[in-house]
Amino acid sequence: MDKSANKSHPKATSAEEKAKQHLISVGLYGRSVSIISNAFRLTSIIRSYAEKHVFKEFNLSFSGFVVMWVLWVWGDLETAKLAKNAGIAKSTLTGILITLEKHGYCQRLAHPNDARRVVVHINKPGEELMEKVFSKYHKIEDVAVSELTSDEFETTIDSLRTMLHTMEEFTNKDNS
Repeated sequence: MDKSANKSHPKATSAEEKAKQHLISVGLYGRSVSIISNAFRLTSIIRSYAEKHVFKEFNLSFSGFVVMWVLWVWGDLETAKLAKNAGIAKSTLTGILITLEKHGYCQRLAHPNDARRVVVHINKPGEELMEKVFSKYHKIEDVAVSELTSDEFETTIDSLRTMLHTMEEFTNKDNS
């Protein structure tokens, strides 16, 4: 059955409407607020649910999951690159790695060409962990998009990619 039949667009939540009205009242509302604040709220809901119902079972924080996911997908990485790809500060990464290493999921190794640099390696138990954890996490992702029609799904992917590319270009200009 096509999900687009009899589908109406959901109305703004009371939280979204309250934020919109407040920003209008102080002259700071722009339409982008609805997109960005809803994206933030969606990811916060997913994160909170995953921490309670998936990561807790494996003694993982959300940040620990992200670090493991980056290692699982990209393989061995220097700490600076790992922190950047995980979206966390290098100092935050240190504490996360201590916890992950304690569980045997990964290990820090001296860089083969420069002993001052450190490379993080995912261990076999870490790979096995990610296969279990990601399959459960992915079910949450599937629920989040389950009410989208095929067209909405494709439009959402395209729109998010456009926003990501825009922000990557914007932030790269700022870092030049």
